[in-house]
Amino acid sequence: MFSGIVEVTAKVREATLRNKGMRLVVGEVPFADALAPGESISVNGACMTVTATGKDWFAVDVSLESLTVTRMGEYKVGETLNLERPLRLSDRLGGHLVLGHVDGLGILEERKADGDTTFMTVSIPYVHRAYVIPKGSITVEGISLTVNTIVDSQTPPGCRIGLAIIPHTLKVTNLADRKPGDRIQLEYDVVGKYILRAKETGLSGIPGLGGG
Repeated sequence: MFSGIVEVTAKVREATLRNKGMRLVVGEVPFADALAPGESISVNGACMTVTATGKDWFAVDVSLESLTVTRMGEYKVGETLNLERPLRLSDRLGGHLVLGHVDGLGILEERKADGDTTFMTVSIPYVHRAYVIPKGSITVEGISLTVNTIVDSQTPPGCRIGLAIIPHTLKVTNLADRKPGDRIQLEYDVVGKYILRAKETGLSGIPGLGGG
C-alpha cells in the first residue's frame, strides 16, 4: 500500500524487453542500499517487486500484464521515474490509499501555466468516467492528485479531467517532463472502485452486507 506522495525521483538505467516481459534497472536511487530482493516499490505508480540491488540501483521484472496496462515498455534510458516505498502502519497518510495497481493510461491533452500553478488536462477512457468525481483523488504517474474538473464526452478525446499542479510537485516529480501527447499512468481511487463493483454485482442485497 502506498500514499501517492513521491519519495524521490531516479533514472532508468536499463530497460530490456525479454520473454514477453521486461527487466528494468533504476539508478541514482538514494535508498537503494536499504532495499532487499522481494520487497515492493512503486515505480511511476506501478507496484513492482525488487529482484536485485546494488549501491545506487535496483532491478525489477515487469510482467506482460504490467506492460499492457502501463507505458513501462516505452521507458528510455535516462528517463526520470517517481519512486515511493510502501507505507508503514505508523506513517501519516499524506495523499490517499494507493494500491500501486495501474488501471490504465490517459493522455496529457494540454498543459499551461497560470501564475505559479500548472494546469493539466488529461483524457481518460470514457468507460472509466465513473471512477472520477470532482475534488476526488486520482493517482497520476504515482502521484496523489485532486481532480479539479471533469468534462464528459462520448466523442474523442472522451472524458477529460483537470488537474492543478503546484511548483513543489513539479520540482520533486517527473511531471515537469510530461508534454501534450504523452501517455500517463493512472490509478483510480480504490474506494470508488469497490462502491461501483458492489453496485454492479448487487452485493447490497446479500444478507449481512446491508441488504437484509
